[in-house]
Amino acid sequence: MKQILKSYLEHICGAEHVFEDFPLAGQTTFKIGGKAKFFVAVQSKEILFKLISALKYIEEKYFVIGNGSNLLVSDKGYDGVVIKLGFAEIIENGQFVYADAGVILSRVTAFARSHELGGLEWTVGIPATVGGATYMNAGAHGHQISDSIVCVDVLIDDEFKTIESTQLKFDYRKSIFQKNKNWIILGAYFYFKKEKKQTIERKESEYKKKRINHPIEPSAGSTFKKPHEEFYVGKVIDELGLKGKEIGGAQISKKHAGFIVNKGGATCHDVEKLISLVRKEVYKIHGVKLKLEYEKLK
Repeated sequence: MKQILKSYLEHICGAEHVFEDFPLAGQTTFKIGGKAKFFVAVQSKEILFKLISALKYIEEKYFVIGNGSNLLVSDKGYDGVVIKLGFAEIIENGQFVYADAGVILSRVTAFARSHELGGLEWTVGIPATVGGATYMNAGAHGHQISDSIVCVDVLIDDEFKTIESTQLKFDYRKSIFQKNKNWIILGAYFYFKKEKKQTIERKESEYKKKRINHPIEPSAGSTFKKPHEEFYVGKVIDELGLKGKEIGGAQISKKHAGFIVNKGGATCHDVEKLISLVRKEVYKIHGVKLKLEYEKLK
């Protein structure tokens, strides 16, 4: 059956884009995780449409990733097809910019800067793709990606739809996509304001300075969501004496306790044990149940 599936995938996507028993650790910023039964790099929306339709028909499970910057992959890997979006077009139309889901945010900001369009300077340093950032409603420094999104192109049940931002239930690190896993983000339309290039560059520089306390080791970004505005998770973890705590190759960052980092050779199990420890201690002292910010793939 596995060989039949491989032939099926190669027929749709091309043999050079299909990989069997593929290590997923290298596809995430955490550098953690086992192998996918198949990994497919999809280079166009047309191929994606055909692939998703085919996988649904044969009832083969799949998971779509961008840059893997908000993802913790199981040590056992994924017994299905992992799809990486490779299409990455950017189009400007006045103060509106369209970017495919596979575009890294830094490319969007660089493109906007070159056209003297401001509004996403705060995303500097965030390693997400447009698709991943939209899915998670990525945010930092009091901003979130949904502030700039006008509408999103989505693949829903083999149909292409453009949905307005107001209908996507954006909230703090939330979107409608998290409850509709079969909806695939294809791209997003952003609205920018006209701004001098020098002003944009100055703002980006200021935001870079604010991220100087973030760890440089592999991680999936902030581990937990803020339960409420006045609850600073990293500060609370630090006060509990857990900063620097290690289990296996995973560590609660010494630089910023809001991050769990891969010190080298960390497993998903190591990270999950640290997550469990933090949750237990925070609930015991503060009565707060912390929610994970990143996605799990297992």
